Amino acid sequence: EAAIDDLESEIDDMESEIDGSELPDLTSEADAIRDEIATIEDDIDDLHEAIEEAQNRKADEQEGISDLESEIADREAILDEKREAVARLEAELAGLKEERGDLKADLREARTARDEKREAVAAVETDLDEQREERERLEWEIDELEAAVGDYDPEEIPDHHEVESEIGRLEAEMEALEPVNMMAIEQYDSVAEDLEELGDKKDTLVEEADEIRDRIDTYEANKKATFMEAYDAIDEQFRTIFERLSNGTGRLHLEDEEDPFDGGLTMKAQPGDKPIQRLNAMSGGEKSLTALAFIFAIQRHNPAPFYALDEVDAFLDAANADLVGELVDELAGEAQFVVVSHRAAMLERSERAIGVTMQDENVSAVTGIDLSTEGVPADD
Repeated sequence: EAAIDDLESEIDDMESEIDGSELPDLTSEADAIRDEIATIEDDIDDLHEAIEEAQNRKADEQEGISDLESEIADREAILDEKREAVARLEAELAGLKEERGDLKADLREARTARDEKREAVAAVETDLDEQREERERLEWEIDELEAAVGDYDPEEIPDHHEVESEIGRLEAEMEALEPVNMMAIEQYDSVAEDLEELGDKKDTLVEEADEIRDRIDTYEANKKATFMEAYDAIDEQFRTIFERLSNGTGRLHLEDEEDPFDGGLTMKAQPGDKPIQRLNAMSGGEKSLTALAFIFAIQRHNPAPFYALDEVDAFLDAANADLVGELVDELAGEAQFVVVSHRAAMLERSERAIGVTMQDENVSAVTGIDLSTEGVPADD
């Protein structure tokens, strides 16, 4: 029992020592750390999930970026093709303009050469006429001389004294008849030779004139073909634009279709439900629409970089002014338009507006325009 008591006492001491030690605190701290570890592990799991989701999104985004880059590359390739096409068209247009200029220059030279050849042919023909007259005169003199010689019979030739006497008489008569052309035969041969040479020259000139006429015919044919090509294209654009502006029909008309350069060009139009009219029979607004349709048709066929329009919508009602403003706004994508106008249809579509007012003493002044405010201009 004493031994048991000793052991129990020792156990109590040890329990007291354990109770007084830091083990409970460490255990509590360890539990807290374990809780933090569990929390951190949960956070790590969440982060792994977030990373996985981000990686998935990244893959999707990279795939989208690749698609966009591929599309951009395709668009850039198309853009390069369009630029090359534009460059080719511009080069072709420049070549055609240069060729047209060369054709015009050649045509002028050909016409000048033709006129010179005509003058040369006329001069040669005049010279030929003069030579023919000279030849006829010489032939007449030769005939007269041959007739005079042919009247003598060889058997009736007088003796020497009679011949000398006759020669003296004839010399006296010849002196009385002077001047007589004693070189008629030589002159005739010379004139005949000159006439033959002039005939050869005439043949050469006629051949050259025929070649020039052929070249002129070729140039005229090319000129007509070029004109008709432009005319047909502008007529097609005119029909489309006039129908858009007036809800009617219109067309261009050549007064002489066989030779368009010997006749004029007229416009036949039928605005809306009205009958077909010539330009000089239309109202002011109809004339404006028709003229604008013609100008815009030319612009569509052969665009210029700059256009200036001065109150072209002055005679139009609000609806037609709006149609014209819409078309000008559309065409402004290809060229710069400077328009003088009082109409809202133009001002609302302008990229920049400059106001001009009349100050005292009739002095014009430039002022700004606020297009953001509500309101309708007085003329509309």
